[in-house]
Amino acid sequence: MKKLLLFLVVSLVAAASTSLYLVSCGGGGGGGGGAPTTPVYPRFVYAANYLANSISTYWLDATTGRLQLASTVSAGTRPESVTVDPSGRYAYVANDSSNTVSQYTIGAEGALTPLVPPTVPAGAGPSSVKIDPSGRYAYVANDGSDTISQYTIGSNGILTPMATATVPAGDGPTSVTVDPAVKYAYVANRNSNTISQYAIGTDGSLTLMTPATAATGTQPYSVTVDPSGRYVYVANLFGDNVFQYTIGANGALMPMTPASIGTGSKPTSITVHPSGKHVYVGNAESGTISQYNIGTGGMLTPMIPATIGADLWIYFVAVDPSGTYLYTANGDSYIISLFRIGADGALTPNSPATIASAGFPVSLAIGHGAAPARPVAKYAYVTNWFDGTVSQYTVGADGTLAPLSMPTVAAGTGPESIAVDPLGKYAYVANFYSNNVSQYTIDAHGALSPMTPATAPGVTEPSSVTVDPSGRFVYVTNYGTGRVASDVSQYRIGTNGSLTQITTLRVGAGMNPVSVTVHPSGADVYVANSARESVMPGGYVTHFTIGADGRLSNVGYTMAGTLTSSVTVDPSGRYAYAANLGGDISQYTIGANGAFTSMTPALVGTGLGYASVTVHPTGKYVYAANSDSDNISPYVIGADGTLSPMATLTFGAGDSRRSVTVDPSGKYAYVSNWSQNNISQYTIGANGSLKLMTRAAVTAGSQPCSIAIVGSYE
Repeated sequence: MKKLLLFLVVSLVAAASTSLYLVSCGGGGGGGGGAPTTPVYPRFVYAANYLANSISTYWLDATTGRLQLASTVSAGTRPESVTVDPSGRYAYVANDSSNTVSQYTIGAEGALTPLVPPTVPAGAGPSSVKIDPSGRYAYVANDGSDTISQYTIGSNGILTPMATATVPAGDGPTSVTVDPAVKYAYVANRNSNTISQYAIGTDGSLTLMTPATAATGTQPYSVTVDPSGRYVYVANLFGDNVFQYTIGANGALMPMTPASIGTGSKPTSITVHPSGKHVYVGNAESGTISQYNIGTGGMLTPMIPATIGADLWIYFVAVDPSGTYLYTANGDSYIISLFRIGADGALTPNSPATIASAGFPVSLAIGHGAAPARPVAKYAYVTNWFDGTVSQYTVGADGTLAPLSMPTVAAGTGPESIAVDPLGKYAYVANFYSNNVSQYTIDAHGALSPMTPATAPGVTEPSSVTVDPSGRFVYVTNYGTGRVASDVSQYRIGTNGSLTQITTLRVGAGMNPVSVTVHPSGADVYVANSARESVMPGGYVTHFTIGADGRLSNVGYTMAGTLTSSVTVDPSGRYAYAANLGGDISQYTIGANGAFTSMTPALVGTGLGYASVTVHPTGKYVYAANSDSDNISPYVIGADGTLSPMATLTFGAGDSRRSVTVDPSGKYAYVSNWSQNNISQYTIGANGSLKLMTRAAVTAGSQPCSIAIVGSYE
């Protein structure tokens, strides 16, 4: 940990009950490059997880700005800063405690693959890594040795130390930036309250200017250059302000008048919008983002409002290359906040406004390309209740399912539900009669292999299983009949995918819980209670919040229809829908606190035995499987979240529909047919309508129940 930790613990102890690991990752997502001349699309977001020693890759939906965990890779010890080169082909990570820089290639799916060698040495305590706009040079601020490491970047992305491997900086360099013309570099030195200023030679090497430094505010923590290369902005952690400079003809910084403008409390990261018209500052202690317009001469003017709420302990702020979305890394909160950027530069929270992170995020980088990334389906898994197996399939380019060479793997007795982790590495099956959870690894070809041990205990009549969006926790509903308690078992996912019971293993969940889902933000869990064994007039949905350690807290329930069987949340996190075997769907809005409020009308639908409900990945359509009327009911989601039946209300599907799911691309839908022992498969039209494929169904095991689809991104 840096010396800064001690300062902040002392100053913030009265204001916060959680510890603050404020590392010196510094730097924002902007600066060092002009506005793109050709269209670029944000594709993936990379997060440096300081305490997990890893880098998470998130798929970025260019249409909505939403994120979804796609992969993870190991980094060095205490990764503080991650960046992507201008070509979008390579990524680099500064590892604070191992004194190295990790280097990776970026694959078509956004995944990071270590180069050879996987790391290169840096100075002591590397805290910030910056690639120049030409993509030829890399610079690393070494907080522990008060130096800047400098490298050339080969055509294969590998870093090679320059002849002069390091140059001196001030005391405690935390952030480095480069002007768009690759003529000057600037470094924020948090302990000496200065900005080191360098000229960049034709070979990329740094030479201190005369004077070597420019004075700034107290504890400068992040520095950036605007896309025009005329202005420099510095966020001063203990000054609660931004110092603003013009760049002189010789590259030296000249303070503007006034020299500074106020921010929120403890600004840690500053970035410039790609248009060069706006500036954003993340304020760690106040949990806000200060937003400014850049006026004549580079002067900052606060927008109205001057700040917008994010979450506590913002370490980093990044704007995507298209200038459409902004993201913050909130380390101690284990979340990433998501915002949309308006035409005037003002921020509004996205939907969902946050997502649970896979680690302790302290730095973000955004990969881009000439086309947006898109999800594709790869494998499908179906639990077969009667024969105790899981059918496994590949998903073809046209959406058709084809059995793997080993078409089934053994599960427990009465496998009711299957869930796959966000990374597509592990699968979990709730076995109702054998009172356990089967756990599998997924190999490169989609085949399931039982882990050792093959099952996780701690469940009683498990009816449903789900994995949280961060890929850290698993929750299982325990149905409960007679005197058997009805509750939810809760687990952590280990590094090898195996489940470990959380200290408080089970938490009460109401009567006969049959379905569990997690809010897209990863903050809340919802359980559908059928109340089949109860004298209550109908079913209901129980609401839980998720603690930092994955433990659930029961915060209440909301009534649903008769014999509630399934609950789901739309991708925006604003609406929820519960299928009721009594023949309708309950529809809800979701408040900022995660609580449900029934819409008007509270119930829609005329099917018989609504057994399962799912939402299309776009959030535009809902599909319900009707076990009694043997069909599928499709709906359009209105602007207010209410459901409207499509022109053709139902589509014949088979016999005893048990489950319906949509693949990640939103092109295909699949339905399990309990009595026919097969899976119906549909294409989804541009208007959400369903059409049976030429091969209308594929064989499954005996009495298929639950379907899970694994996808990737390209």
